[in-house]
Amino acid sequence: MASEINKCVFCGSDVNIKYHHIIPKCKGGKETVPSCSDCENFIHSQWDHNELRDTYNNVDTILSNEKFQKFLKWRLKQPTTAIFKSTVGKNRDKNKYH
Repeated sequence: MASEINKCVFCGSDVNIKYHHIIPKCKGGKETVPSCSDCENFIHSQWDHNELRDTYNNVDTILSNEKFQKFLKWRLKQPTTAIFKSTVGKNRDKNKYH
């Protein structure tokens, strides 16, 4: 069980683990899940805080998203030690606090 705490719930990586607020902290969220920086960056590059609060507010919903599946398929082919930085998606509002 302790080893599962140090693995990303999205891709299973144990490198550069952060904690993703299921509902953004600025929107009142308190629950977190372990997430690698790559998955965390991708999630926040694709959806603003309102979308994360209203639609993508659990691990299963994020995992079932087509964009995330495409990212995950690509990510799992990369070396486990590689760290990537995502940029904000062109359809996402640049103001993250909306």
